[in-house]
Amino acid sequence: RMRCTSRRWPREKGGPRKLNFEYGFPTAGRFLVRSRRPNRPTVENPAPQFITLFLDSAVQRTGATSIGPGRYYVHGVLVESERAILYTEQPGYPGASQPRLEDIQKWESGLLAYLDVWERHITYVEDDRIREVALGGPDTCTRAQVAWKVKVLLQPAGTNVFDCNSIRTLLPLGTGKLRARARLDKPPTELCVIPPESRYRGAENQLYRVEVHKGGTAPDATFKWSRENGSVTFPIRSLSGTTANLEHLGRDLNLSLKPGDWVEVVDDVIAMSEEAGPLAQVETVDRDALRVTFKWANGVTSPPSYAEPAAAAKHALLRRWDHAGDAATFGGALQITERLATDTSGWIKLEDGVEIWFLKGGAYRAGDFWLIPARTATGDVEWPAELDADGNPKLDADGNPMAALQGAHGPYHHFAPLLLSAKVAGSNRRVTRDCRCAIRPLPCVTYQYAFGGQAIGGANL
Repeated sequence: RMRCTSRRWPREKGGPRKLNFEYGFPTAGRFLVRSRRPNRPTVENPAPQFITLFLDSAVQRTGATSIGPGRYYVHGVLVESERAILYTEQPGYPGASQPRLEDIQKWESGLLAYLDVWERHITYVEDDRIREVALGGPDTCTRAQVAWKVKVLLQPAGTNVFDCNSIRTLLPLGTGKLRARARLDKPPTELCVIPPESRYRGAENQLYRVEVHKGGTAPDATFKWSRENGSVTFPIRSLSGTTANLEHLGRDLNLSLKPGDWVEVVDDVIAMSEEAGPLAQVETVDRDALRVTFKWANGVTSPPSYAEPAAAAKHALLRRWDHAGDAATFGGALQITERLATDTSGWIKLEDGVEIWFLKGGAYRAGDFWLIPARTATGDVEWPAELDADGNPKLDADGNPMAALQGAHGPYHHFAPLLLSAKVAGSNRRVTRDCRCAIRPLPCVTYQYAFGGQAIGGANL
């Protein structure tokens, strides 16, 4: 969520796997380097490596699926389960695409238990341990945490073939595609001169984030956007009804709250459910008491509430969004309106000339996002142009490069099949098949070095 460089970092067992430093913040580290994601093996099977035990046989004894401790690599991402938990004890249960246990137990057809793995962004609000104690405890970085859940895929009606490879029907991202641009009616005539009607008219560089709020298909799917990449958050001390007591109101007025702003209530359970939190519109801000009141968007029937201990335990927060929503429609978010690929109309205005456009036929998932950097030096957004067959940018009717279509930038989900269960025809008995891929240990044999040295792990030389 932050503008930052990042580097790999030694992590605690089961903890975050990547450290991201924020621009302009102090650090006790000697070097800051920009790094890329670690190389991941390109293997056709989505669970190529290693596990001790992930599904426990306790399901046969208690009727409740148990997830045992173990370690597993999914597309090169290490997943660790430190203790045995029940299927229903997973954070965010049941959540999106996760059937309830009672529905699983009643299901008469095939079942495929699988592992869903993605990265969750963590700040000091979600994990206070990442503060820099060497500098007195300031917030200097964010982290990417490996999040995972065991889910169950139910065999669709009318499907004859249902096996471990059925995991390939799951999509790592939503299929929605978006274009972004900073509108300019005509291209500039002079180099190095930004005209007053420049495409991007903001006073500062920004990193816009367009995020799906309600998944599904248009016109029911909705989105929200932030000029600060969704990074403006306010930890909740307590929340009751329409009044929230906060830990702070931001470093300055630009990163604070004011009447009319839209906020989303988020906590650990909501984040792990892979669904969006409810939206509310700020009505009053008391800066002395660090208290805000707001109005819940239409459709919020069971708003969350937190006493102080619960808010701290669940890491509840308000996240500010910068769109102008309507409390009476679309739950405070904005409607996704799509257009055919040949239709050049239908651009949705954000602000300061920044516009977006959705391609018809997309299936959206809550949390899918696109990042749009906007730069004052160029008066433009950083977005690739669509190319023709010769590799040249296509031009629109005004002679400007046409923005390319891009799928969601994240969060990317990785899937690994664990256990296939099928019911035997004519009986209540089920047969199971282990879908896991395990790394087998090498045989323990000795091999001979020169001068009489010996080592373990290979054949004799």
